[in-house]
Amino acid sequence: MVLSKTPSAMVGASMQQPFNISVVQPAVRPVFRGDAPFSRGALQANLDRACEHVLTAARYFRSKVVVFPEFFLHGFQMGRSNEDWISASVRVPGRETEQLGKVAREAQCYVAGMTYEVMPEFPGRFWNTAFIIAPDGQVALRYHKLYAMTGKTRPGDVYDEYQKHFGGPESLFPVLKTPYGNLGCLVCYDINFPEVTRCLALRGAEIFLHISSEGRSSYHLPDGGWEIARRTRAYENIAYLAMSNCGPAIDTDGPADFSHGHSQVVDFNGRVLNMAESAGETIITAEVDIEALRRRRARASLNFLAELSPQIHAPIYAATQAWPTNHWADKPMASVAENRAVEAAVITRMQTAGVLTAPTTTEQATAGRVGSQD
Repeated sequence: MVLSKTPSAMVGASMQQPFNISVVQPAVRPVFRGDAPFSRGALQANLDRACEHVLTAARYFRSKVVVFPEFFLHGFQMGRSNEDWISASVRVPGRETEQLGKVAREAQCYVAGMTYEVMPEFPGRFWNTAFIIAPDGQVALRYHKLYAMTGKTRPGDVYDEYQKHFGGPESLFPVLKTPYGNLGCLVCYDINFPEVTRCLALRGAEIFLHISSEGRSSYHLPDGGWEIARRTRAYENIAYLAMSNCGPAIDTDGPADFSHGHSQVVDFNGRVLNMAESAGETIITAEVDIEALRRRRARASLNFLAELSPQIHAPIYAATQAWPTNHWADKPMASVAENRAVEAAVITRMQTAGVLTAPTTTEQATAGRVGSQD
């Protein structure tokens, strides 16, 4: 199975002119409310609204790439079981991406977003999947979220089997070559791991599509760690970054203003080109100059990608007994708590090895913890 492809007829050799990229911050209906079963009607309403946003971005902003946030189809709901999310998950490609593909063809743009996915190759599991649909209407890239402590399966959980189905290690970091630059996806919590964007950059990515859903904890505030991380990931990899966050929740039993909003586009110098001013539903647009980025990457000064020496770092990484690969290969985890137990064991092991130093006191701090659906 192919995770990414290059429409060869679309990739030209001529100099790419600047183009517009739009980030959509939509209002979203959750597909679960209270104890009620999965509502396909809510998912369809979110999908229909997303299609309208694509056409708006193309018609009024002439955008060639349109990015949606995490949960733009399913909404956010804490406390549901793995079985619930499996019942709500979709296939990729499937009827949802087919509907988005029709408007991508009409708008002649690339459309990126995220969905919960089920795959016949991995029964009893669900995945947090980013995708890019090409202007021909076809799914051109799938990326499975690598990080986050949740009930979903991640590629590292079934590392060997994943590579059997999708290819070697490069399959975890798919990059799509387009006439507008090379696109790579990461989802929400992935931004906290510089290895994700660095691997995408080393596979040729020039624009990171950060498909996110960030609440109002201190980590997500304008001067918080996630905000700093975005600008740093763009700067250190000499890449553009377009982050889409959810707007308000509608028809929900939870807080309507869960999302922090403030979607943004960052240039390859780490400067914010445009940012949503609130958490409300909106579309923001910025100009991307891929030729300027390529000139910067060709410069023999402060060229972090060219100056990187991966070989001197690899032994330290290999020797660190951090999170285990293939830990959930035999069976999927039943709850987030099971992943937290693995994390606690890893921390203890790293303390014993001297990688981490144990504190003299412990605390039961939970404030600001990322939600279990992330």
